[in-house]
Formats: sequence, C-alpha cells, structure tokens
Amino acid sequence: MGLFPELNEDTTISNVRDFFNSEKKYPRIRRNAWMDGIKGQTNDVTGIRGSRKGNGSEKMMIYYAECARAKRAVEKAISRCSTGSQDIINWHYVKQLTIAETKLNINHHLGHTSFNEADKIACLEFAEACDRISMQMNCNLEILPLFLDFNDDDEKAGTKQDKNGKEIGTK
Repeated sequence: MGLFPELNEDTTISNVRDFFNSEKKYPRIRRNAWMDGIKGQTNDVTGIRGSRKGNGSEKMMIYYAECARAKRAVEKAISRCSTGSQDIINWHYVKQLTIAETKLNINHHLGHTSFNEADKIACLEFAEACDRISMQMNCNLEILPLFLDFNDDDEKAGTKQDKNGKEIGTK
C-alpha cells in the first residue's frame, strides 16, 4: 500500500447516487432541516406530567438540528466541487432532473467528455469534499454517511487477516 489507499471508484459513485436518490437519505434531510422542532406540550388525560418515553420534543429538536447541519455540509461540499460538477449535482441529483433536462441546464460545455463520465467525476468530487466537510462539521454519520470507499490490500491479495495479523481463509 502506498501513501494513499486506492479508492474504489465504483462503490464511491454508487454511494453518492444512492444518497441523493434514496427517499430516506438526502430528500429526508432536506425536509427535516428546516422543520419547526418546537412543539406544544402534550398533557396526559390523567393530569400527570411526564412520560416513560422521555422528552420527545427535545429529541426531535436535536434531530432537526442534526439534519440542518448535514444539509449545510452537503451544500458546502457541492460548492467545493468544480463548476461542471456543481451543475450536474445541483440539477441532476438535488433537483432530480432527468439527464436530458440536466444537459439543458448545464452552464458549460462537457467538451470531449460524455455526460456519463462527467457525472462520475462529479460524484467523486462530491464524495471527497463531503467526507472532509462532514468530519470538520462533526455531522452525525447516521444522518450524513461517509461516501469514500477504499480498497483493502488484503482483499486484493485474496486473503483476510484476523486482529492479530494472521492470515485466515483461502487464497
């Protein structure tokens, strides 16, 4: 292994696309980032305050704040990408436009690069920027996961090692 671990580009690109396209990931973050986390107090019909479940309003306020932080991290990561990658991510992934619609809104020429190649580059740029920024902003990994996936040298060699460094399995 060299100074830099080898990036598994296909898995990283898949992680980014899944994050933006899965209804339970980025679209949920966007919906919850600006919702009002303060709710009125709910009284028990018995007149006794308190609950076995704990303070639900406090938990929801924390969740909304975490979503807002994650949304800011995503927006900051997009802004750190090249202009072409910003266009692709904003139009195709954030606004969920089709490839044809995205091509109409891109403010630059792809040159000799196909849209598919430009899309892959955009996903890789976003993954690098977002992982770094989410760590700097201390984002909750359950809300904003890490995207970069690195190849393990042991997997390439066909061997696995236990925690003591001994080879296990077959070659």
